[in-house]
Amino acid sequence: MRNVRRYIKLVLRLAKIRLSRTTRKDCEYRRAIFENFREWGGVYIKFLQILGGSSKFLEGWGGPREMEVFSQAPREPLELAKHIHMEDFVWVSEEPVAAGSFALVYRGQLCSGENVAIKILRPSIQQNLKTDLKALRRLCWLFSKFLPQYLVDYTDAYDAYAKMLIQETDYRRERENQKYFAEFYRNHPQIIIPKVYETLSSKNVIVQDFIEGPSLADVMAMATREKPATASTKELTGSDLWKQVVLAGGEALYTAMCADYVYGDPHPGNIVLLDNNRIGLIDFGIIAQKPTSHEAYYKWVESYYEILCGQDGFQKLLETTVTCFCPDISLAMQKCNFEDDNLLGILASAITKKLGQEMLGNMNYLESFKNGHLMDVFIQVVGTRVLDVKVDTINFELLKAMQAFLGAVTILDNNESYNAFSEIMLQSMDYALANARVTGVPHDTVKVTRYGLTESYELLINTVSSLANHDEYLFNIVKERIFA
Repeated sequence: MRNVRRYIKLVLRLAKIRLSRTTRKDCEYRRAIFENFREWGGVYIKFLQILGGSSKFLEGWGGPREMEVFSQAPREPLELAKHIHMEDFVWVSEEPVAAGSFALVYRGQLCSGENVAIKILRPSIQQNLKTDLKALRRLCWLFSKFLPQYLVDYTDAYDAYAKMLIQETDYRRERENQKYFAEFYRNHPQIIIPKVYETLSSKNVIVQDFIEGPSLADVMAMATREKPATASTKELTGSDLWKQVVLAGGEALYTAMCADYVYGDPHPGNIVLLDNNRIGLIDFGIIAQKPTSHEAYYKWVESYYEILCGQDGFQKLLETTVTCFCPDISLAMQKCNFEDDNLLGILASAITKKLGQEMLGNMNYLESFKNGHLMDVFIQVVGTRVLDVKVDTINFELLKAMQAFLGAVTILDNNESYNAFSEIMLQSMDYALANARVTGVPHDTVKVTRYGLTESYELLINTVSSLANHDEYLFNIVKERIFA
């Protein structure tokens, strides 16, 4: 009954917005979803963190204050003695020092003197997770039918994270993830991973070193026009916030090029700001698998970097994007050879030509790309179904992890009026590429595809047919190259 009343209340609010005369219905829809989900807590807060990680979800109504959802969720009663052996600690805080979407965090001191954080899975999550996930699926279906399609693909967001949310409640798995990254960063001078105390931890409890410092979400939430996040960070830690952001972004890219796993939940509440431009990473419930090919990922980042450096290499970026994130399709396209190129190269060349034509007299497409995101360029400028391919599961998880970080950087950049998204990206890529070259990128290019020669030419026919139906300009360019 509690859930039914909640849903009726939200649906009535959405219906009221639809029937209103406001010209900002899309913003009001998102605000209503945000405010209700924040109030409900638990799974709904975690889903908000997914949506809020995209600057588009907060666009037009939200700002730094909404970043509190990343660091302080509603609290709930909890009896500590039922979860930990109190005799192992000199003292434990009576109230949580932090409240996440899935956990309450207490501070304590071990008998051996170490200051620790005690992370305890919320009892409500243990009891209601599967039920709430089923309800959330129904809500996502409702949103996809009720709200304009261009706002947020709620169903995709749910499908991408439901499995990971269940995994995030298994703290034994999370501890293994955390130990991997603690070893990976063991000698790193600027990345801190808290030590886990295995003998004091359990299925629903993690005891780890306490990292003292504000989170990125904290400084974003407390920001004002008079005192921006950069000033608060300097005051609290003595560090340069933008250098810390570059470090976080650079390490995310670097691990995708060279490591077995990538930190999968880099939202602002999980990045702790420390002195000497250092950062701490917490919460390892979600990690992303390495990309299908480290080498292809490296080349994709390199091509993106070259554009940010002013080189006109958009065709290369298009080719490396498909090769990196859809290797099966890329190999199939490369089997379709013509006199001067293969299908992938011809499509990339045609799209590049169209981009230049579309932006002619308006803004150079390279400048547009530098100040936005890759997918924005595809959606807003290309406007074609020619590359309507699905990213494989491994690479999709990786993209989602990066989106969470990029969304936070975009929001931070906008609210600080720094206007340097491309510069932050450039520095992060420079950091990652330089470190990857020192470490060495694995030569693991994908060379096998499920597409035989016949299936590859079926893909060619379908692609040309799609162009003929949806994009006459591109169709004519491709037709001339193929049938020359």
